[in-house]
Amino acid sequence: MKVLIIYFSQSGNTRKIAHSIGDGAREAASQVDVKSIKKVSYEMLENYDLIGLGSPVWKADPPNIRRFYNNAPDQKGKHIFSFCTHGTMPGFYFPVVLPNLKKAGFTVIGSRRWYGNVVMPGMPEPYYTAGHPDAQDLAEAKAFGREMVERSQRIHNGETDLIPPMPENDVNKNQAVAIVNMLLEYGNPQGKIVRDPEKCIYPKCTRCMDNCTMDYIDLSCKPQKFGSEGCCCNDNHECAWCFMICPTGAIRLEPSIEEHIKPLIGVRKTLFESILDEAERNGEFRRLIPIEEVGFNTPYCLAHPDKPHFKVPAKPEE
Repeated sequence: MKVLIIYFSQSGNTRKIAHSIGDGAREAASQVDVKSIKKVSYEMLENYDLIGLGSPVWKADPPNIRRFYNNAPDQKGKHIFSFCTHGTMPGFYFPVVLPNLKKAGFTVIGSRRWYGNVVMPGMPEPYYTAGHPDAQDLAEAKAFGREMVERSQRIHNGETDLIPPMPENDVNKNQAVAIVNMLLEYGNPQGKIVRDPEKCIYPKCTRCMDNCTMDYIDLSCKPQKFGSEGCCCNDNHECAWCFMICPTGAIRLEPSIEEHIKPLIGVRKTLFESILDEAERNGEFRRLIPIEEVGFNTPYCLAHPDKPHFKVPAKPEE
């Protein structure tokens, strides 16, 4: 059996999980490849028997994952499994992603999620889920990878009762209201993102182009294209990654990051805390840092004021 594991990862959480899934899959499959979604074409899928697809949770799925299944040619029953990493509210991910994968012609044979650290300009540093994914998470991911290969093989051999039903949308009411309100909000809650060409060192640096999930940035064309508006970005996906990774400060938020984080200093996320408390009681969440160590007084960009605010980790050869 040949397996292709496709992932999107910003800060590195999902990439770690994807490679651990790949390690487990190699124990039961003849060939396993792990690739970033940017390096995958639909033609490549034809060479594999089983696909894994994973990403972080962005309220539900990120735009590039949505494009993947919306534009996919009919997969005619090819087996796929889904995985994700997340902070506090993962509830919409699988109820959105799995039915859409089925609609694209995939046979969905399983899914699994893991907690991961959250890196956003105004979120606490350290965050409630800091430390994830840890060694235990990666071991679970490895076991999941082997399990998916073995399940796929058994289904191919006739055990179709192993195909799980589509998930019910049983998201907590308070979570659902919060997520829907965020999705309906006009503009980026983190502020409009603006680029200063005078401070930009393109073509020496292409980080914003390479890492834009929405493919909004093309500095190679004339006039240069930046963001959802062409000259700025005000997309409501709440992404500010280009701002976070810009090494020169050429990309800024309006209002400024200082204004953005000012009302967040010292403020506890009571909804998040109640959700994680319940998840911990249910054995779904392992708290790696005590609540008193969560950075309520240090939003991420206050804790990491130097440019870039986040250093993109080196990517493994794939």
